[in-house]
Amino acid sequence: MTTNEIIQLLPAFLRNSVTYSVIITDLEGKYIYVNDLFKERFAFLGVDFIGKPVEIAIHPGDLENCNAIVQKCFQFPDQAFPIEIRKPSNNENEFHWTHWEFSLFKDSAGTPVGILCLGHDITAGKRSEEQIVYQNERLKQITWQQSHELRRHVVNIMGLYNIIKFDAHLTEEEKAHHLETLLKETKELDLTIHSIVASSIG
Repeated sequence: MTTNEIIQLLPAFLRNSVTYSVIITDLEGKYIYVNDLFKERFAFLGVDFIGKPVEIAIHPGDLENCNAIVQKCFQFPDQAFPIEIRKPSNNENEFHWTHWEFSLFKDSAGTPVGILCLGHDITAGKRSEEQIVYQNERLKQITWQQSHELRRHVVNIMGLYNIIKFDAHLTEEEKAHHLETLLKETKELDLTIHSIVASSIG
């Protein structure tokens, strides 16, 4: 299928999109069309995409998922299927996240000739999600410290206080020992509080 034939089938708003990268692959997974936005975003790869395999612009760990979505496109030829794919950000093996929709691409006679893919960058959203997950993990840790470590120190301090105050049979040596233990527990409680505060603002 020629580029001119593809252009006639693609709406102008997709070809000229400044938001969505548009690519079409043939049935063997090679590029037969990429719009200008895609060319600009991946110009650092330094290749003419047409005729090249899609693997050159996909994280190796996402290829299996891509193949599975392509199979769905053939099973359900009138539907589009979403997928998140890591794409190269530069030549230093760094990647960013993109969201794509795959669907079967047909020629003017309705014959399947490839896969139409529409994609946009979602890296900022992914980073926000990761930050939320990180914050949730920190909150879980703080909650655990408050419910276990703080309570343990408080219980120990209260127990030592009651022994020292109400046990009339304590020797001076035993009382001194309990006071030392009380001081130790109080210092450990202070350290735990500082740890929790540091976790909550770090």
